[in-house]
Amino acid sequence: MALSLREIQEFYAVHLENRIFQYTLRGGQVIELVFHPENLCHLLGIQHIIPHNKEYIGIRGYRKIQSGVLNLALLKKHDAVQYKRMRKRIVQFMRVADLLLNGSIYKFYFMRQKESQIRADYIVYWHDEEQKNYKNLFLAQERVSIKHSNHTYTAISYTVLHEKEDYDRYIRSQEYKEVDSFQIIDHR
Repeated sequence: MALSLREIQEFYAVHLENRIFQYTLRGGQVIELVFHPENLCHLLGIQHIIPHNKEYIGIRGYRKIQSGVLNLALLKKHDAVQYKRMRKRIVQFMRVADLLLNGSIYKFYFMRQKESQIRADYIVYWHDEEQKNYKNLFLAQERVSIKHSNHTYTAISYTVLHEKEDYDRYIRSQEYKEVDSFQIIDHR
């Protein structure tokens, strides 16, 4: 049976939302990574397949996935070329849990990165030997509010690359950070 967007959304809801993925870096820096429902469509790259349409991004897109209105068939039909480009990102998305457990953290300096417009603070990078590819999860600090501490970050982009695709381009000139501890905190 083929993977569906609904299955990905259910995975996201059960395994990523309502949890804080807390990394304590050497030197005491704390990263509390959270996943919001409104970020799922962007992490899957749906904005590249259906650009300039607010109905398929953010919380609206999330709800369309939940209801079955937004599905893989619709994405393929809308733009088969862009769907093909995003396909590995979509079908590999559920490996994000393994990336969070096994990945390395790098401080991400936008000005050192010439191939990307991503404005992130950190990147979690992982060589997925089982799938023979490299995964990158970009993190940006959330605005400080009563609800969130200044340690709160959210995932803003996700990529899946193969060796032939210049797989280490996002971390090449970035600063590796050693993780002293990692824990998953239920946040329901």
